[in-house]
Amino acid sequence: MFSVLLELPEFEVVNQEIFSTHYLVHVEKKMDEERCPHCGFHTRIVHDSRTRKIRDLSVLNKPLFLLVYVKRYRCQNCEEVFSSSFESVASHQRYTNRFRQFIYEQVLGTTIQDISRKYQIAYSTVERIFYSVAYEKAKDHQAVIQEIQDDQDITLSLDEIAVRKGHKYETVLYNANLGAVMGMHKNRDFDSTFKLLSLKVIHPDKVKNVVVDMWDPFHKAIRKAFPNAQIIVDKYHVVQKVTQALDQVRKKIPGLKKSRFVLLKSYENVKEKDREKLNELLETHESLAYGYFLKELFRDFYKSHDYETANQLLKEWLHLAWSSPFSSFHEVAKTIENWRIQILQYFKTPFTNGRTEGTNHKIKNIKRRAYGYRNLHRFRTRVFLECTGKTYEKWVS
Repeated sequence: MFSVLLELPEFEVVNQEIFSTHYLVHVEKKMDEERCPHCGFHTRIVHDSRTRKIRDLSVLNKPLFLLVYVKRYRCQNCEEVFSSSFESVASHQRYTNRFRQFIYEQVLGTTIQDISRKYQIAYSTVERIFYSVAYEKAKDHQAVIQEIQDDQDITLSLDEIAVRKGHKYETVLYNANLGAVMGMHKNRDFDSTFKLLSLKVIHPDKVKNVVVDMWDPFHKAIRKAFPNAQIIVDKYHVVQKVTQALDQVRKKIPGLKKSRFVLLKSYENVKEKDREKLNELLETHESLAYGYFLKELFRDFYKSHDYETANQLLKEWLHLAWSSPFSSFHEVAKTIENWRIQILQYFKTPFTNGRTEGTNHKIKNIKRRAYGYRNLHRFRTRVFLECTGKTYEKWVS
């Protein structure tokens, strides 16, 4: 006869039943003595008993249910009546701990609907199991991140992500050293950003650097929360402004719609077959060649090996940008002058938002999988877990 190997040491198998749709295993706890949760005394006096049907991991692709014989004890010391407790089944749960963990791990990386269909479990049940485990995991993750903050200097990264149409944003706070999400908060204004920084950073004096774009409310919140931290404007956002200025020059020249990507690429990354086309465009359109020269020259600025060289090259580039006939480059030059100190700080503390942008892409995929989230608290919990899991495992091990 087929026998199910349970691998739950606290239980003794009394009987097994095999059905066409599932397995049913009758079990009871091996220990016949319980500790009273009210006064701490041990007792063997059984008041009454009942059975609980518990879902466990499937066996050979068929659901396995445990029919648990649950004794209720009466304490001889305080006369209270209580039920026996189990290591493998939480109180008031109809699923083993390992089954809850299994469902949680299955949902990560996909949707609740998908797992509900795959294992033929009600959507609401999968949802309840997943988020009950998720909130427990989130507390553990948060505790580890706070412990890490106690031991080392912190470099933060701040960015926003659109969660709905109509300029609905979430501000996302990252630990740049760990490459992990620390928290999220609605909107991207000064008040919400300051609140996020205050809640998630327990040692403000340990924050040495913050990498951010050129959104002014972020900078004001950072200066208030961490007055001694160095603010670094992310170089990719600055380069993006310059390439957008070149694109504005291209748009004013008719017939260059299909040339956009070859112009915005760095020259060394242009494929050999496209390089001839690029050179022809630059020879034909003098204004375009000027804009392209400014774009490539700005990229050379970021290749500087020290602060003084970078400062000198930026001065020269700003002079050329202001001297150009292009209003788009004038606007960029004005923006760079306003943020000059923070842009040049990169050459003293060379941190970027590169890992942050990669995490942003992952967050967008989480949102797309579920076609958006009505409950932002659940969305934030899921982002926190899926974007800090490896960090948590590394530090716990």
